[in-house]
Amino acid sequence: MSDKAFLVDTSKCQGCRACQVACKQWNGLPGEKTTFFEGTEYTNPANLSAITWNHVKFFPLDRSNPSKPVWTIMHKKCYHCKEANCLAVCPEKAISKVDGWTIIDQSKCIGCGACENECVYAVPQVSQVRHTNDVGQNIVLKDKSHKCNACTLNKREIPACVNTCPSGALLFGNRLELLKQAKSRVAELKKEFPRASLYGEKEFGGLRVLTILRDRPAKFGLPIGSEAQPIQGAKAESIKDIYSLLAMFTFGLPSLKKVAYNVSKSLASSRKA
Repeated sequence: MSDKAFLVDTSKCQGCRACQVACKQWNGLPGEKTTFFEGTEYTNPANLSAITWNHVKFFPLDRSNPSKPVWTIMHKKCYHCKEANCLAVCPEKAISKVDGWTIIDQSKCIGCGACENECVYAVPQVSQVRHTNDVGQNIVLKDKSHKCNACTLNKREIPACVNTCPSGALLFGNRLELLKQAKSRVAELKKEFPRASLYGEKEFGGLRVLTILRDRPAKFGLPIGSEAQPIQGAKAESIKDIYSLLAMFTFGLPSLKKVAYNVSKSLASSRKA
């Protein structure tokens, strides 16, 4: 298993969006149809999607210290949780771990949206479009779930987003080494920002994307504590058990499999109630 990880240092991000553009270029992803700065502050597009696998999120300017306002800008993509909810709930086993990364196999995906519903980070998304890139790869398939694959599809030694970052806000390397580096950086930041923190060391068993923050994670909408724990196995298994029965009547058709999953989820909820 790979011991690699990403390190995002929000104290160094300058909001240039080079990572966002590099991901699009390397994977041949289409652009989003957006309105002018449709997200918070200058965030555009507003959220991740099936055709935007990483983006730069701008948070409102913090003026709590009038003499030194702070503007936090954060690179966001799939966190590649060690204990990923999306993997646990997928009824077709279309999501698996590949060298430690959480990867979706579109050939198995039925577009049921289970991963989309259970990811607290709102990362995987079922595509409404089909897109073929410049070299003929069907990089985006309609009615299939997509997200960051850590450049394991179009393989490269250093992921495109990291390779292009001009400010050192994105790093890629050994996770343990990055953890040491991150903790040292947080200790340094605490001298000026007492609530500085590191996110991702333990959430969901440990994330493959570690994030350095100048404040507490909750301020940036990142789940902590009980909200950052893996889904209960009993819930996921109950849905899967019902689905395994209903799937026998779908004739292998993805559209019917999607219906079967939604019915399974509804029945499992009724059984619990």
